[in-house]
Amino acid sequence: MPEKFSEVTLILFASTLIILLLTGLVVVSLFINQRRKYRFHREKFEMKTNFDRELLRSHLEIQSQAFESISRELHDNVGTLISIAMVHIRSMSVPVAETEKISEVDGLLNEAMDSLRDISRSINPENINRLGWQKSFVAELDRVRKTKLFNVQYSEEGLPFSIEIQKQTIIFRILQETLNNIVKHSCGNQIYAHVGFVNNIVSVTIRDDGKGFETGQPGEGAGIKNMRSRAAMLPAVLDIESGVKSGTIVKLTYTEPTL
Repeated sequence: MPEKFSEVTLILFASTLIILLLTGLVVVSLFINQRRKYRFHREKFEMKTNFDRELLRSHLEIQSQAFESISRELHDNVGTLISIAMVHIRSMSVPVAETEKISEVDGLLNEAMDSLRDISRSINPENINRLGWQKSFVAELDRVRKTKLFNVQYSEEGLPFSIEIQKQTIIFRILQETLNNIVKHSCGNQIYAHVGFVNNIVSVTIRDDGKGFETGQPGEGAGIKNMRSRAAMLPAVLDIESGVKSGTIVKLTYTEPTL
């Protein structure tokens, strides 16, 4: 009887040990598998991040070359033609009765030259890189203010922080497109812009009192689609609140990654 009890005890002990070993092997296998999955997802994320970064760089390079070409064309060709026209007008001998009209035409050409110069600067990537996105945005607001079509107000708070130059260009293009949409479509009178910095987060809010529109519709304009695409490239959060006859609020929120 004691021998049988000892055999049973030995069998139970051996079975328990085997079960524990098998359980341990299963746990270790699961742990190794989870580590492999984690490593795979991390590598996949890093590959996607690197791909997005390269795609962003390529997109910006192509876009910068296009804008630089347009800026040069405006400055060298269109600007030169306007300058020549101004010289011809000022050298003309006209009757006294026509002097006032000539002065008006000369004044209009001067305004056109100033507007052309402002536009050329606003699309020139080198100018954006030199000034930074915030000063470029303020300059763009001043350009809109000069049209005398809108009462433009601007405010800012917080301490600005450094942002990668390629991303600064994207931020500025989103804000520039927003202002262009307001000028072309809002039919309003007021533009209010606010820039806020909190730690590593910058938020820009642009509000107008125009006629507004229905957001999120299938027929959403190309300008807004471009804004959303650029925001996704940063990545940043772009909120657009609007309604018919209730104006529009565009808010861009970007978080600078920390080490």
